[in-house]
Amino acid sequence: MQPQQHTLLETDLLKTFVTISETGNFTVAAKRVFRTPSAVSMQIKRLEELLGRALFVRHPRHVALTADGEAFLVHAKDILRINDEALSRFRVPQLEGRIRFGAPDDFGVRYLPAILSRFASTHPLVEVEVFLSTSVNLSRKFEAGEIDMILTVSAQSNPATDQLIHSEPLVWVGARDGIAFSRTPVPLAMSTHGCPWRAAALAALDRSGHAYRIAYTSETGAGQLAAVMADLAIAPLPVSLVNEQHRKLTEKDGFGEIGSYQLRLQRSPDIGSAGLAFSEHVHESFARQSERGPR
Repeated sequence: MQPQQHTLLETDLLKTFVTISETGNFTVAAKRVFRTPSAVSMQIKRLEELLGRALFVRHPRHVALTADGEAFLVHAKDILRINDEALSRFRVPQLEGRIRFGAPDDFGVRYLPAILSRFASTHPLVEVEVFLSTSVNLSRKFEAGEIDMILTVSAQSNPATDQLIHSEPLVWVGARDGIAFSRTPVPLAMSTHGCPWRAAALAALDRSGHAYRIAYTSETGAGQLAAVMADLAIAPLPVSLVNEQHRKLTEKDGFGEIGSYQLRLQRSPDIGSAGLAFSEHVHESFARQSERGPR
């Protein structure tokens, strides 16, 4: 089969293709896209002819993606996502207003650019005022009504009042070729009082009977990493922050598991349509980050 030139891919074909890849069955997929199995088969045949590649391997009771099918699935999902974003940008009523949003410094720097960019593309008339601070300070402002919506770090989630956005293990981190972890008592670079990371990490050391001293304190993970990189201390940090410059300390080094933390989204009850739309963008952005895996 030879691919046709200057041909546009139809979203209906892509939706059917993605649905089949998710279900592994033409009949089940046909029900989801409200078509007959024969119509779905014709759609896939047409798509394969357009691409000049076989997308599925047919088995008696299911189908599986070929290598080309797996590669094309990434493009299909991207095209459908862009299509949905374009439609939502022009079909929904233009939202206006102002949102006051707070996030911890570290998460703001890492995730906010993508969140703000996506939201601005679909809701350009909404003003977003951003506050970056510690979870403790953000919670105070939220309780005082000074912020409409906040991301906060917690050791536990509360489904009754908060939306769980992201969960990730905490690990002990040292400099790649450092020796700070071998000192007694071990020097720690910790977050400030009230941070769940600090409480969970100290509890883990207490359980193991490890002697320690708090040598450095910072409100942000960047401050803790500065002490780590100078080999002045070790620190408890999200596993996604670990890179080739760091050493992840494990039980072999004398450091047990700390546990995980949760990032939760809190929003005021009367946040309005713009706020609800923004919260959906926050949730979707973290969901995509989770699909890609830790950086």
